[in-house]
Amino acid sequence: MKSTETPVRDGIIAFLHDYARAVEAGDNDAVAASYAETYIEGDPGGAAAVTNDAGYRAALDERHTAMTEQFGLTGARVTVLDVLDVAPGYVLVPTRWTLDFAPPRGEAGSAQFAQTYVVRLGDPRPQILLYLSHEREDEAMRGLGLTG
Repeated sequence: MKSTETPVRDGIIAFLHDYARAVEAGDNDAVAASYAETYIEGDPGGAAAVTNDAGYRAALDERHTAMTEQFGLTGARVTVLDVLDVAPGYVLVPTRWTLDFAPPRGEAGSAQFAQTYVVRLGDPRPQILLYLSHEREDEAMRGLGLTG
């Protein structure tokens, strides 16, 4: 695989930075709009097809509430490591996310997560078709002392 051309790369970087801002702000309409109608999520524990519907948006709302109120999420940043051509109209995007926490009880800290996306280039905007977390989020949160 080769890196994409600059305009595509810049567009994907801007798309994921907008996505990260939406995650941090709890703008779950924008988060949901970043994904295809059905997409695949996976981590070392398994994978599942996810339907991007009203139930999904409600789950995003619950997750953001838990992340901010229970865990004290204060920041979400993504670093795009590369944008690679996979097939015409599709790119593979390895990333590194940093989530900052200031929990009500405990010490503030940050967690990093390696995540890879397969993104369909599209009009009016790209859409995530596949999201792979390189580690289990629950284990990383436990490592920070945010969960038991």
